[in-house]
Amino acid sequence: MKPPSNRYRQSGKPPSVRAPKTTKTRIPLRQRISSSKEARKFTKESVFKKYFLRSLLASVVALVLLVFATMFTPLMAIDKIEVTGNSKVPAKKIAAALQHRVGSALPMLSEAAVAEDLAKFKLIESIALISKPPHTLEVRVTERTPISIVVRGSSRYLYDPAGVNLGLATGYEKLPTIIIKDDPKTSKNYRQAIDVLLALPAQLLDRVAYIQAKSRDNVTMQLRGYATQTIIWGDSSDSILKSKVLKALLLKTSPKIRATFDVSSPLTPSVIK
Repeated sequence: MKPPSNRYRQSGKPPSVRAPKTTKTRIPLRQRISSSKEARKFTKESVFKKYFLRSLLASVVALVLLVFATMFTPLMAIDKIEVTGNSKVPAKKIAAALQHRVGSALPMLSEAAVAEDLAKFKLIESIALISKPPHTLEVRVTERTPISIVVRGSSRYLYDPAGVNLGLATGYEKLPTIIIKDDPKTSKNYRQAIDVLLALPAQLLDRVAYIQAKSRDNVTMQLRGYATQTIIWGDSSDSILKSKVLKALLLKTSPKIRATFDVSSPLTPSVIK
């Protein structure tokens, strides 16, 4: 062991002891840069999220205010009703039936509500609403089209495919007469006859004078003309093929010849003269 120095012996003071140097941990430059980027990214995302939430809240509030404005203020209130698509029902009568809707909010009026207002017009089949902001409502009407004549009592009435009575026939309509005894709206035989008529080409439909569906499998037709040509159609199956076969048979047979065309089996048709 090394003896104390002479200076210590002379002064009588212990030698000073220096504290050991602390070693600082140095973070690599790459790691410090990465941490700084992450902090900035986190800060940016927080700011973006804050502004996004504020914008979303402002949009919701604006939408709510707009809805309330359209519902409870004259901002988009109806002050004009236009009627289009009609030919049989006067536009003035339709507009008069909808007059109580003036002042209603344009975006809040439904087709079901308008259809209920116009239910008394049996010639109207359907309607469509077209909004024309800020204050105009267009009501586009689709009217029922007669497809047949049905004799009820001593009168002849026009009927559409759904069996709705459209009024008295004038006698000038070139429509087929459906021979039935019950109400067309509930008659199965009427429905079966309509299915056949809808399958016929337009040029052939004009030639049908009478059609009768005695049962689902027994539908017959009589064509116009003094020859009273008859068609045995059968059931409603293979309607397109039957129409094509019948058209070909009629082209080969003079309308002046009394004949019966049987297309109930369209692959083996026959002509009885």
